[in-house]
Amino acid sequence: MSKILVVDDEPKSVKLLRLRLEEMGHQLSSAGALEEAKHKLSSELFDLLITDVRLPDGLGTELVTFGKNQNSSMPVIVITAYGTIQDAVEAMQAGAADFVQKPFELEAMAMLVKRALDSARIRDEHSYLMDQMFAGDKEVILVGSSAPMQQVRELVDKVAVSRSIVLLSGESGTGKELVAQAIHSHSTQRDHPLIKVNCPGIPAQLFESELFGHMKGSFTGAFETRKGKFELAGKGNILLDEISEIPLELQSKLLRVIEDRNFNRVGGTAEIRVEARIIAATNRDLAKMVQEGQFRDDLFYRLNVFPIELPPLRVRKGDIAETALHLLRRIGPACGLDAHEISDEAQAALKGYHWPGNVRELRNVLERAMVIAGGGTIEIDHLPLEIQEVTAIAAGDGFASQVDAYKKSLLIDTLRSTGWSKKNAAQSLGLSQRALSHYVTKFQLDDHRD
Repeated sequence: MSKILVVDDEPKSVKLLRLRLEEMGHQLSSAGALEEAKHKLSSELFDLLITDVRLPDGLGTELVTFGKNQNSSMPVIVITAYGTIQDAVEAMQAGAADFVQKPFELEAMAMLVKRALDSARIRDEHSYLMDQMFAGDKEVILVGSSAPMQQVRELVDKVAVSRSIVLLSGESGTGKELVAQAIHSHSTQRDHPLIKVNCPGIPAQLFESELFGHMKGSFTGAFETRKGKFELAGKGNILLDEISEIPLELQSKLLRVIEDRNFNRVGGTAEIRVEARIIAATNRDLAKMVQEGQFRDDLFYRLNVFPIELPPLRVRKGDIAETALHLLRRIGPACGLDAHEISDEAQAALKGYHWPGNVRELRNVLERAMVIAGGGTIEIDHLPLEIQEVTAIAAGDGFASQVDAYKKSLLIDTLRSTGWSKKNAAQSLGLSQRALSHYVTKFQLDDHRD
């Protein structure tokens, strides 16, 4: 449903337009004079402005300029009973999309309204859709034949056809964003946008504006009225990625939006209906955050309607080879290289590694290996040293050596992630500093320091 402002001092014309546009499912507001229309444009956000040229207290061309300054993406249709070429030129120069002379055919006007709204919607959505496509693929493939991945696919198929809120959880790099795209692609909303919100990337003071939009002048820097992510999502889906990072003071507002299904823009008074389905994603334990007072319990329960937990790569070793080959087919064209095979020895090395960074790390490793190989088959010596070492040790002395290899790899990854802070690494691993020092010496870990 779009909000349309009709500005005309002829009640009969307004009444005819109201009947036809409301029949089309739009919400109509009207004004009979220039100043009244300016007041409405300043206090509300409209999707379309239809204005007469001659108004009791001024010209419609002035209103076109005023309206576009308030909301540059709002299309305008100008109508007049005294149309001249000069009037049309001035209207178009002011930013009008169409110029119509009275008397007009009601159905012809309905078509112009539809065209103007469709064009504006496409412009609003285009940059978001282009930025958020997954490598340009329309088809989303969840790779893996293991039991955990089969369960994920079954859950995706079931929830996609519903409008239920989805909560995706799992370690970083497990593919939560890809699963969100799969839900969207299989849903009845697939022809509408999937708007992705990177919660950690939004400054706290701008969070409300990013999600819900704002009116012109509502805060310093609000030079024009803008739609928020929820409004841009329309009837599609909105992904709130890393939702655990939403500031605590704004969680209550998000809860109200979920429960009431409407919101107000910052500085606005008009209620806007939420039609998008929410998909939330997190790599943190929200239940634990609730216990620690870092996340609202009522918001958690509203989000946890249909949970899907994504398994880490290390618990589905049987999927590694299949996933690696799938990734190669995607990476190759982007890198301008042809590498679609992995040697048996390299595959064994990939399976032996514990993948703390999950599928994202696997993709990075493969891209590096492809560049080193220069195309063709990826061999074990094209892989990073830590992956080669795990395999070499595992092949040597059996179970004990494999355990040591895993410990060594885990210790190296943890030390690197903490900037080689042994105190922080020990805390992360649940070890005493003395125990960690023992392992550093035993595995000669300082030799791996970058």
